[in-house]
Amino acid sequence: RKIKNKSLRQEFPMANHEAFSLTPFPVDILFARYDVIQEWNLDASELVMPYWRLYRPENSFGYIRIKEQEIQLQAGKIYLIAPDTAFTSCTRGGRIEKFYIHFTAGGPYADCSDFMVELPGSAALHAVIDQLSGMLADRQAGDSLKHLAGALVNLALEQLPREYLITHNNIESQMLAVWRLIKRDPTQNYTNRKLASMAHMSLGVFIKKFYSSFGITPQRFILDKKLDLAALYLLQSSESIDGIAERCGFCNRYYFTRIFTKYRKISPAAFRKHSRS
Repeated sequence: RKIKNKSLRQEFPMANHEAFSLTPFPVDILFARYDVIQEWNLDASELVMPYWRLYRPENSFGYIRIKEQEIQLQAGKIYLIAPDTAFTSCTRGGRIEKFYIHFTAGGPYADCSDFMVELPGSAALHAVIDQLSGMLADRQAGDSLKHLAGALVNLALEQLPREYLITHNNIESQMLAVWRLIKRDPTQNYTNRKLASMAHMSLGVFIKKFYSSFGITPQRFILDKKLDLAALYLLQSSESIDGIAERCGFCNRYYFTRIFTKYRKISPAAFRKHSRS
């Protein structure tokens, strides 16, 4: 279905991290949108986002630059950008017209990051995108749109080449249990000593093994996950920054703002404004 000269956006409230019935893994749909954009000048080289992006352009005027490589987006192709991917975009030759969706995904896709891939595409995948575009054109909302978007995510991720999935086959089960515990709820007051006790290890051995397993210290991993969660609330809710700071385990707004700005290179308020513009 062709849609001309319209910017159609559907936002979804923060989900409770339960899986849709059409997906075998947890999915949160953040945005679904069909856009016609004169100048698509997005700079995510530093402002990386903790969610997936899926694009299907209707023309070939859009470009993405990632890892020093410029990619021209081809009309009718489907592109998937993983969370925490740094890139910039622009238009040349005319307005870019595209369908896109933002989402988070759990299960085997929870640890994917920092890549862009063109999907093979399928008749079913294109048909779902066409149907979603039509529903957006008709200003439809509610569970039907949300569940169809969940089906789209399922179909898209099924086409993701397996080499992009992160496996932890060589990591001890105790370390994986701690890793998953933190990811499930990073807002808890997890000290290194408490985590080491959960893993049945001494403090020194735990810290060393965590770093050798995941390439990051336990406390920095906790902080990164708290900042990811805060970014999603800033993006997806109207809750105050004070409320988000408390919800995400920061002692107050001022400390949260300082830490968010230090590691994301932008203040929470500016991040919210930039992400919604």
